[in-house]
Amino acid sequence: MLRPQHASELRGSVLLRFRENYQAVEIDLRGDEILVADASDADRAHDLVIESAFHDLAALIAAPLTGGLPRPTNALGRAALGRLADGRIELEGPLRLARGLLRLMSALPDKPSPRPASGQPLSDRAEQAG
Repeated sequence: MLRPQHASELRGSVLLRFRENYQAVEIDLRGDEILVADASDADRAHDLVIESAFHDLAALIAAPLTGGLPRPTNALGRAALGRLADGRIELEGPLRLARGLLRLMSALPDKPSPRPASGQPLSDRAEQAG
């Protein structure tokens, strides 16, 4: 698994619905276990439902992230945010689960926060200075 630290934090059921005639996909996140399958029961309740055209979802996954959301300082990130804003990608469910799923699936995940040479987080250094 490429990002076990993200997968172990996620719990919930996700349904990916495509506007084209592709089979819907169900993702069950169970901590260290992830089940991905064709969605067979349309009436089953899911914690998060994502509906979009396949290419719009692919653009979202390809966008670089900041805090689990597309980075607005990057052209790909702005394009993905535009798709979310204008409804081409619809999210129904908790934003926290959506952000976690994006971190897990992203082609360009969050960059780690910069650390000073001492290894101490910048926020800790600011508190000591103030």
